Amino acid sequence: MTSRRAEMIALGLLLALTFAMFGDVLFNGGTRVIGFQTCDLYLQFLPWRDFGFRELAKGNLALWNPYIFGGAPYFGSLQAALLYPPNWFFLILPLAPAVNWSVALHVFAVGVFAFCWMRVRGLHVSASFLGGVLIMFGGAHFLHIFAGHLPHLLTMTWAPLIFCAIDGLFKHRTFGWSLVGIFAVAMQVLAGFPQHVFYTALAAGLYSALRLTQSWSWQLAAGLLAIYLGGAAISAVQLLPAGETMRETIRGVPLPFEFASRLAFPPENFITLLAPSFFGETALYWGRGLPWETCLFVGVAGVLLALYAVVCSEWKTKSIPIVVLIFAVVLALGVHTPLYRVLYEWLPDFNKFRSVSKFIFTASLFLVLLAGTGFDRLLKRKRAEVGFITGAFVLAALLGCGAYSTLATDQWRPFMDKIHYAEESSFSSQLYTSAELGAHWQRHAAVSLIIAATTCALFAGLLALSKWNARALYGVVALAILEMFWFAHAARPTFDSKSVISGDEKIFLDQHPGDYRIMNRFNPNSAMSIRVPEFWGYDASVVRRYAEFVAWSQGADPDKATQDVNFKWADPLFAMLRLAYILLPEPGNFRALEVETPPLPHVLLVSNYRVLNQRDAIFAALGSPVFDPRAEVILETEPDPKPLPLGIPGNAQIIGSGTDTLTIEADTRAPAILLITDVFTPSWRAVSLPGSSQSTYHLQPANYVLRAVPLSAGHHRLRVEYFSRAFEIGKWISLVSIVLFLGVIYRFRRTEL
Repeated sequence: MTSRRAEMIALGLLLALTFAMFGDVLFNGGTRVIGFQTCDLYLQFLPWRDFGFRELAKGNLALWNPYIFGGAPYFGSLQAALLYPPNWFFLILPLAPAVNWSVALHVFAVGVFAFCWMRVRGLHVSASFLGGVLIMFGGAHFLHIFAGHLPHLLTMTWAPLIFCAIDGLFKHRTFGWSLVGIFAVAMQVLAGFPQHVFYTALAAGLYSALRLTQSWSWQLAAGLLAIYLGGAAISAVQLLPAGETMRETIRGVPLPFEFASRLAFPPENFITLLAPSFFGETALYWGRGLPWETCLFVGVAGVLLALYAVVCSEWKTKSIPIVVLIFAVVLALGVHTPLYRVLYEWLPDFNKFRSVSKFIFTASLFLVLLAGTGFDRLLKRKRAEVGFITGAFVLAALLGCGAYSTLATDQWRPFMDKIHYAEESSFSSQLYTSAELGAHWQRHAAVSLIIAATTCALFAGLLALSKWNARALYGVVALAILEMFWFAHAARPTFDSKSVISGDEKIFLDQHPGDYRIMNRFNPNSAMSIRVPEFWGYDASVVRRYAEFVAWSQGADPDKATQDVNFKWADPLFAMLRLAYILLPEPGNFRALEVETPPLPHVLLVSNYRVLNQRDAIFAALGSPVFDPRAEVILETEPDPKPLPLGIPGNAQIIGSGTDTLTIEADTRAPAILLITDVFTPSWRAVSLPGSSQSTYHLQPANYVLRAVPLSAGHHRLRVEYFSRAFEIGKWISLVSIVLFLGVIYRFRRTEL
């Protein structure tokens, strides 16, 4: 069989495995989507995709999201991923099929890119195919489907292609591989999850530096540098608004150490290399952290092959993958090593992310690379060393003994209590204490170890059999496929996408029309699908001023404000954000509570003002019993023109609105302040329209979180709009870069031909 034909068969098998995994929802799924209900697909990304691509289908690239957090940046928060080409499924397919096809496409693609990476490194087709399967269905990748992490999955997909481009550049020393890397980096940025972009860049930087120590040249260094510079230039339309959004939202400030250091990889979870369900099924995971970020499973066969490569392969082949693997694992351990504090304090932007356990995906890439390298060596030798086979049998026996001990011990609950910390677990503390569940977890842990022991024994048996028949080695591939497919399929639930919107909630809101905000205490992002503005939300795109105000209103330290708020009461000041109802849409027990203080209108004219330019002073004034947001506004600079204290300065109304704009008409008898009860950021501006008595308008913050526009006496027509200068600049950088990129590809192909 020719190499090209073997490669095509391998890619066809990867596609067949993808259809075997997802075929039911791809071809007959209806409104069902892949993921676990109440995880992030349900709570965040279905409404995000629904809102963004519904607007894009109408020709509107939404830069601002008016439906959550009193208003928040949308395009610049990256996770919208409106310009990511594969996401254009959402323009032509209904929401549920678009999600399912997007997930399946990217699972297939990550396998293909891993396959290509290993082929570039010179591994056998079968070894490369095995690597693709291990990445596709590995715990650090596939379990994010359970969690509904669409942007995570999309962004992770491109990582192996970036490493493939780096190795291709070193192997072939042609700029074409830099072009491949540029494309992969641009796609990874546009895919929408900056944390994996950042982590991949760190690993790629280390990997490139280590490879340069073995084969230095200025041309190679320039080609490597071009990968990230070119990728950044092509994706500038997304990167520059993201930087602007970071400055306006809580993403732009270092996270408190206690918050940032959460969800590190627990050391005891190294057992998931062999027994992925030792700490319970994905839906009933009782260990520390989150199951999709604390499971290193790439198959028992994968781990044993990686160990074989570490023990038996040539140092030059394995040294760099081992170093990068150790680097990723140490970073994933977070606060469990002293290195985390150093990086938190000194590495730029490292302290703006939490959950460093995400580094286990990078670790999985290099673990799989070593597994492929090990299998490639086996195929070349046609048999394994006797000592290694013996070691595999011994490991199988040890795992079997561990299963027996786990099942027989009466110290299981004390063992669990040593591991389980309520503040580090996503599992309900009340359910955790259940004796019945404890017994279930004990049995499940034992079964997980028995499966690992059996797989290990089968693996060793196949290696032993290869001494007489080398074809038995291909049984290792079959064994790896079976265990990975079984693992992944067990963690692939579905739910009805229509359940995101509560029917009772929709009926209630239809019966109570008006321009107000709600606070949905269970699923706030559903407001994006219902199209009713929400007071809070589920994302880190909350404007920093707004997060500080809400944290202060609940008695928390505004300097440590995050997207996580423990709401204790509905502060009367929430009326100035138009909060009207608090919804508790529990299954079968829907309740809507009307707040005591009636909400302010969307726009109103105010005559009285005072100027305070310190946040804490503004909060103190807002909390004063004499402050009335209907009659007075607190500004941070003197207004121009200055309002005159009149009883009723005039009237104002909204005559048009969009995601990024409000068109307002007002008549004033004297200078006044136009108060707009939406969240302020510096990117909002006011523009005079024809027929207005005032040629220019200045939009400024009011009451720390709202918008204000000083008006002179007369008739006013103005448009308040979200204007992103970063988007305008980035758009032109990207357009020019894409033209240059295509030109270089054309020139390169002609030169090669």
